[in-house]
Amino acid sequence: MISIGNTNRVDWHQIRAEYIAGTSQSKLAVKFGVSRTSINNHCMKEGWTEQRNAAKAEVQQIVIQKTAEKVADNATLAADIKRKGLLLLNKLFDDYMQYTVTEHRESKEPGTVDVKRLRDLTAAYKDLTEDIQAGSNATNELLQSLLDLERRSAT
Repeated sequence: MISIGNTNRVDWHQIRAEYIAGTSQSKLAVKFGVSRTSINNHCMKEGWTEQRNAAKAEVQQIVIQKTAEKVADNATLAADIKRKGLLLLNKLFDDYMQYTVTEHRESKEPGTVDVKRLRDLTAAYKDLTEDIQAGSNATNELLQSLLDLERRSAT
């Protein structure tokens, strides 16, 4: 029996889709049993490379956006935790001051300050305010990196 034409149909739609998704021409050639040159000719003729670059840029934008959203969510959560910590420290400090004043009134002696507790409260406040500043700097640096990445991907 004589066969006329190529009986093996090449699925160019599938090759195109996989190329745009990021598969190399060499891997596609092996997978589909066609030459890399033939795939390259289709790429050039039908603009697959431009479509691949556009798809890649779109994915990068989505990644940048999702990362920025996550950073913002984390920054909001960190700020909320720090705010609650400051409120707690404030309450502890107020309670402590109330305690020392009450103790002073009841004993009719000069009030004594528990220096260790006051130092602990002061150190906790200092650590918390330093964490706020460090967290703010880290968030700003990460957001700047994302913006730089976005600018580079746009060019």
